[in-house]
Amino acid sequence: MPVLTSLRPAGPPPRHVRTAVPAVGARVHSRTWRSGAGGERVPVVLLHGLGLSSRYLVPLGRRLAALGHDVLAPDLPGFGRSPRDPHLRWPGGPDVATQTGHLLAWLDACGIRRASFFGNSIGAQVGVELAARHPERVERLVLSGSTPDPRYRRPWRQYPQVLRNQVFEVPTLQPVMQVEYLSTGVARMVQQLVRSADDPIEQRLPDVAAPTLVVRGRHDRTLGQEWAEEVTRLLPDGRLVVIEGAAHNAHWSAPDVTARLVDVFLSGELDRREPIDDDVVLPRSRPGDPLAPVRPLPPTVHAVLDVVSTLALLTVPWTRPWGPRTRLLLAASGAAGLADTLLTDHPAGLLRVLPLPVHLNLEAAAGWQLLVAAATWLRGEPVAGRWAAAAQGTYELLRAATAQAPAGPARLVPVGR
Repeated sequence: MPVLTSLRPAGPPPRHVRTAVPAVGARVHSRTWRSGAGGERVPVVLLHGLGLSSRYLVPLGRRLAALGHDVLAPDLPGFGRSPRDPHLRWPGGPDVATQTGHLLAWLDACGIRRASFFGNSIGAQVGVELAARHPERVERLVLSGSTPDPRYRRPWRQYPQVLRNQVFEVPTLQPVMQVEYLSTGVARMVQQLVRSADDPIEQRLPDVAAPTLVVRGRHDRTLGQEWAEEVTRLLPDGRLVVIEGAAHNAHWSAPDVTARLVDVFLSGELDRREPIDDDVVLPRSRPGDPLAPVRPLPPTVHAVLDVVSTLALLTVPWTRPWGPRTRLLLAASGAAGLADTLLTDHPAGLLRVLPLPVHLNLEAAAGWQLLVAAATWLRGEPVAGRWAAAAQGTYELLRAATAQAPAGPARLVPVGR
């Protein structure tokens, strides 16, 4: 393992590579990381989910490279920077079998005969398909946020669960996902969802010979605990780990914990552990960890700022000549913020029923509302008040974006066979 203290906090940046894949008639784009560690390790291939690309896998790729792995993350045809497969009729939203074929063709074009794979969401479905049909290509497999749960095998049932996940993700993921979805296009996303939702993955899981790690974020609404345990039971050589404080995209909200977890699994260390109740595989995110996300605002400071800013919003506007709508808006924002703060699971919380990521998303939403109101609803009010509302909105957004949301620990869950 390389000396982490000599690396940048997030690991090396990716290289952008385009590979001609004759089987799909396109040059497939991928992000790659070379660790420079040498040795006999097979590469790690990261597989993206619905309507997404390798862009949202960058935090994980950088950290795995910092831990000594060579990593490749392709934009499968039709997503990210890769053109769609011309053999697919417009809009070209593929099913799982088609994406697996695309992946195989890309692996062959890259000369990769065998690798370990990390798949998120639909990427996990692709990983299972590949491992079941071509076991010689898969060294080890990680299924993160594996879909589809039998309860949600209709698009109109599954997509609401995808939306519910968003409030449990850290706010910095939202703009990335919106850029990805705009790049993919609504039509292709809908077609992919329709073709991938009704996928009887349980029929192929018993055929996965490779050691497999199932990863679930505790707040994942797409992968429930019951289904995660069933997926693990059906695997001949499966382990289940739950990451506290994370949701469907644990590789983004908790990239340090996820990268270390994947590294431990790929090394074979988890194979030697017998799952017991409350078995902590990895501890919670630690301040100062070189693999931790660069978010400078610790929970304690964030909690103090929450209390100070909400109390100021409840009092200061009534002392200023800012206009009735401005005073009402800022006071209402302060009242909502105070209630939110008291409910949040952080040092200023009393009831602590809201996970910190939910609080951060509410904070970001409040920031956007204040900015929009300053530009629209507050027209005609004194300019100083409108600027105060805009400044408060910007402050809310910055506070949400820079706040630490420590995740973990990661627990190995015993699953009866």
